[in-house]
Amino acid sequence: MGGTGRRHRSAPLPPLTIRLDARGWDSREAMWRALLDALGAPAWHGDSLDALYDSMVAALNRVRPPVVVEIVGAASCPAALVAYLTRVREVFADASAALGERVELRVTPARPRPPTRPAR
Repeated sequence: MGGTGRRHRSAPLPPLTIRLDARGWDSREAMWRALLDALGAPAWHGDSLDALYDSMVAALNRVRPPVVVEIVGAASCPAALVAYLTRVREVFADASAALGERVELRVTPARPRPPTRPAR
């Protein structure tokens, strides 16, 4: 006996979420080092927006979509680096559109540290 002939689509995979702590990033080089390591980029990967886009769209990184990279603590970074992160986020959005899969960069404030209790 056969089935109904309908194909069942499997549910999309939930995205892998990678959290990076930007506190201590003082340059683009520090950001690139952390981001490319987290994505599993090849050792020869360049530190540029074009190279990032190409590696995501061509599936050169070990981490594949769907993926969400969440950067916390960016408020402590130099203003120029925070502005540059906006451009990096646009590259993620462009890659997502080209792939038709979720590829997202979120920049969020650092989580507040829990209050310390005075010693008794």
